[in-house]
Amino acid sequence: MYATFWSHCKAAFASMVPFVIVYFTAQPFDEAMGFLVSGGVTIAPALVGIYICGWALMSMGLLRALRFDQSVVKHYVVYAVTGAIALTVVALGILTAVRVAREGTWDIWNVSTFTTLLVASPLLGALGAVIGRRVLAFFIQWHRWLEREVLPNALEFVEGKHDRAEFHRMKADEDGTATQS
Repeated sequence: MYATFWSHCKAAFASMVPFVIVYFTAQPFDEAMGFLVSGGVTIAPALVGIYICGWALMSMGLLRALRFDQSVVKHYVVYAVTGAIALTVVALGILTAVRVAREGTWDIWNVSTFTTLLVASPLLGALGAVIGRRVLAFFIQWHRWLEREVLPNALEFVEGKHDRAEFHRMKADEDGTATQS
């Protein structure tokens, strides 16, 4: 199985659907659009670009690792688990970086959003990865590796063999059923 980097980027873009839904439903629409208008126009595309490139590289690695496995269920499970773990690690890393930068402490477990983050990150990561893998399925190119037995050596010189009729005469001589013509 193979898909181009651009195909993985399209799937990564599709995997952002759960994030967009959560972004617009977790806060009033006015505040969500206010952020996008007041600076999110420069920050959001950079974050989206980083996310898409990271997701596409992860997906290329997973697809390469699973290229000989044709089980669709296994593909979805591997993508879901990887997405859940990756998003949780990234979210906790960002929370830690923000906490250290703002307050100078590594104490992330006492933040009010810590529990929500631990529950929502794996769910969103898994859901996004499965959606992305589903979209990627349209762009995957299949290649079959054929294995067959080694062909016999056809270019071996046989002394005295010149043509088919002569070969049959030689074979008949060996069997003792030679016919006189």
